[in-house]
Amino acid sequence: MALIAWVLLLFPGVLSALATFGAHGDGNLTVRCHSDQAASLLQLKKSFSFFRYPNPLESWQDGTDCCLWEGVGCSKSSGHVTALELCGCGLYSEGLDPAIFELTSLQLLDLSMNNFGSQSIPTNGFERLSLLTNLNFSNSGFSGQIPTVIGRLASLISLDLSCLYDITPDDSAYGDDTSIGDVTNRLRLEQPNFQILLANLSNLRELYLDIVDMSSIKGAIGNLSNLESLDINYCGFSGPIPDEVGLLKKLTVLRIGHCSLSGRIPNSIVNLTHLIDLDLSSNHLNGILHFQDK
Repeated sequence: MALIAWVLLLFPGVLSALATFGAHGDGNLTVRCHSDQAASLLQLKKSFSFFRYPNPLESWQDGTDCCLWEGVGCSKSSGHVTALELCGCGLYSEGLDPAIFELTSLQLLDLSMNNFGSQSIPTNGFERLSLLTNLNFSNSGFSGQIPTVIGRLASLISLDLSCLYDITPDDSAYGDDTSIGDVTNRLRLEQPNFQILLANLSNLRELYLDIVDMSSIKGAIGNLSNLESLDINYCGFSGPIPDEVGLLKKLTVLRIGHCSLSGRIPNSIVNLTHLIDLDLSSNHLNGILHFQDK
């Protein structure tokens, strides 16, 4: 016993190591979350009202390890918060609290299926989340112009800003087969924001923008050569599909249904040799595509 006491006196670092040993129940040395990041998460919690019982963020308590909180993921080596997954937690807030941008180690941010009160996505702050690879704000009640600052997230692999839609077989819920003009409080993406947003997202593999109002955009696809999945249904496009779509050689999924597209389907689409899911339905397109057998 005396020997142990001498060891602890001579090597006080041993005590702190023992304190964190097995903190996550996996038998490995782990690091507790940082107090400043815990404070940012608690500020974020304070900004929410809750429409579910029990409170889904009940585990978010001051003085406890935030790496063990519901929906929070941390780096085991540094203790920094790297993931925040709060999909469908019944959260309500009048906009996104700036405290989120203090979590500068975030790699995954999922706030989908909550309600942010038809407020705009913040135009400042995202530039601090430079490590972010996955951003999901789908069905979260945001509206207004999609800010170009999201285009500064050069590490993004997946971006989902889509909106939930429930279409009847004859699409009578929206008045006709090509328009959802009666849907209010939609996100919007206009030129030049579209080009600015996509210019630096060359690592993007998945882009989901269903029901985002993009009716003013013509042509340019952007520098999306690594894109594998593109969902832009009900986005209000008009005119022809640009030939440049054939440059997206890695596409496996392409869905541009229920818009106002017209003219011939570009032959360049047959260059998409990895394509397994193509939806151009409910447009005013014509032509025949001849894909080579794989």
